[in-house]
Amino acid sequence: MHLNYPVIMKMVGLLTLIEGFAMIPCIFTAMLYGEWTTYYPLLITSIVCIFVGLLIVTRLKFNKTKLKMQESFLIASLSWVYCSIIGMFPFYFSGCGFTFIGSFFESVAGFTTTGCTVLDTNLMPHALQLWRSVCHWLGGMGILILVISIFPLLGVGGQSIASAEAPGPTFEKIGAKISDTGKYLYAIYMFFTAAEYVLLFLGPMDWFNALTATLSSISTGGLIVTNENLEMINANYSRFVILIFTVLSSLSYLLYYMILKKKWKEAFRNMEMKGFFAIIAMATLLIAAVLKLSGSYSSLWQAVKDGLCQVISVISTSGYYVCDYTNWPSFTQAVLLLLMLVGGCSASTTGSLKVIRVLVLIKLIRRGFFRRIHPHSVKPIMLEGKPLPAATASSITMHILLYFGVLIGGTLLLSLNNLDMETTISTAVGIFSNTGMALGDVGASGYFGMWNGFSQLVLTVLMIAGRLEMYAIILLFTRSFWQPDKAKTL
Repeated sequence: MHLNYPVIMKMVGLLTLIEGFAMIPCIFTAMLYGEWTTYYPLLITSIVCIFVGLLIVTRLKFNKTKLKMQESFLIASLSWVYCSIIGMFPFYFSGCGFTFIGSFFESVAGFTTTGCTVLDTNLMPHALQLWRSVCHWLGGMGILILVISIFPLLGVGGQSIASAEAPGPTFEKIGAKISDTGKYLYAIYMFFTAAEYVLLFLGPMDWFNALTATLSSISTGGLIVTNENLEMINANYSRFVILIFTVLSSLSYLLYYMILKKKWKEAFRNMEMKGFFAIIAMATLLIAAVLKLSGSYSSLWQAVKDGLCQVISVISTSGYYVCDYTNWPSFTQAVLLLLMLVGGCSASTTGSLKVIRVLVLIKLIRRGFFRRIHPHSVKPIMLEGKPLPAATASSITMHILLYFGVLIGGTLLLSLNNLDMETTISTAVGIFSNTGMALGDVGASGYFGMWNGFSQLVLTVLMIAGRLEMYAIILLFTRSFWQPDKAKTL
C-alpha cells in the first residue's frame, strides 16, 4: 500500500508542536514550586518538540490531497502511541525513579483519559501532576479532533481521520465543513473547562488543585488524589461541582450545539440522553437500597449521595472514587462493573461501549423475541421515530461482539500474571473501558502497580484500543489493510 508520507509527517509535526506548547504551564509550575529535577526534563522536551514541530510544519511541502481511509486509521493509531511516547519523557527523566514502562503507562493513561496509575501520586511533583492533567485534557476531546480543525488550512481533508478517531458510533458534522465541527466542539469544551475552574477556585481549592481537578474531570479522566488535596476534593462543594461537569462531559457535545442553535426539542428528545439519565437513576436507587438494607449505611441520604457519586464516576468512565466501594456488598460492585461496560454518550469524552449501542442492542434482542413469534414480520429498529438502517444495526452488533472478543483476549493475557480472577477480570474491564477502576487487589485506589512489566504493556494496548474503539488498532494487523488487492474472500 502506498502511503502519503508527507501528510503523515505533517500530522506528526502538528502533534509534536501542540504537545510542546502544552508543557509550558507545567514548566512554570515546576519553577514556582522549585521542582528543578522536573523542570529541566519538561523544559528540554518542550523546546525540542516546539523546534521539531515548527521545522516540520513550516518546511515540509506537499500537494493538497485527501487522505485514504487506510492512511487515516494509521495516523489515528500511531498518533496516540507517538503522543504517549513524548508524554512519558517528563516522567522518566524527572529524577523520581519512575521506570520506563511505568512512565509510558502513565502517559498512555493520561492521553486515553483512563486516569489510573502505576506510580505513587504522593511522590509525584506538582509539575508532573499538572502534566498528567494536561494529558487528560488533550485526550478528552481527542487531540486529533483539534488537529483536523487545522488540517484544511494545510490542504488536507480531515473527515476520514475524524471517523477513525472520534468516539461514538458516528461522527456527525454540525458545520458546513468537518473543521467547523472540531472548532465548535473545542469551543464548548474550553467554555466548560473555564467555568468549572472558576467554580472550583471559588470553593476550598487553591489555584493548582482547582486546575488539575478541572482538567482531569472535564475530560472524564478522573482525579489525581493525594494526601495533600484529599480534604479539598472531598468537600461537598467541590464534589458537587465536579459531579455536574462530569455529567455535562458525559453527554453528547452535539446536544450543546443544538441548544446553541435553539433546537431545544431535538436536544431534549434525544433518546441516548434519556437512556443515560435513566441508567444513572436506576443504578443509584438499586445501590442505595442495598447499602441501606444491608446495614452498610445507617443514613439513606448518605447512601444515595455516595451511590450517585460513584455511579456517575463509573458510567462517565472518570474513575474517581468517593469512598471505598470494595467494602460495599457484592451486588453493588456487580452493578458498578456493568456500568463500566456501558459508558457515557456518543460524541462525548467518555469511553466504553456508549449508551446508544446498548440501547440498540436491547432493541435488537426485543426484535429477536418478537420475530420468534412472528417470523414473517418486518419490524425495523426505531430510534427517535426513524428506522435504523440495517447497515448501522449490523455495524453496532459487530462492534459489540468485537468489544467482548478483545476484552476476553485481554483477560487471558492478564491472567498470565497469576493474580486472582476478580482482580484480573475487573482490571481488563476497567482498563479497556478507559474507566481506570477495578476490584480485588486494585481496589478503589486506581493503582495498578501490582501488575508486572508485561501486563502493564498489555494494559497500555487495551487503553489505546479502548480509546480508539478498537478498529484503528486491529486493522493494522490485518493483511487486507496493507495489501488491499490481495485480500482473501470471507
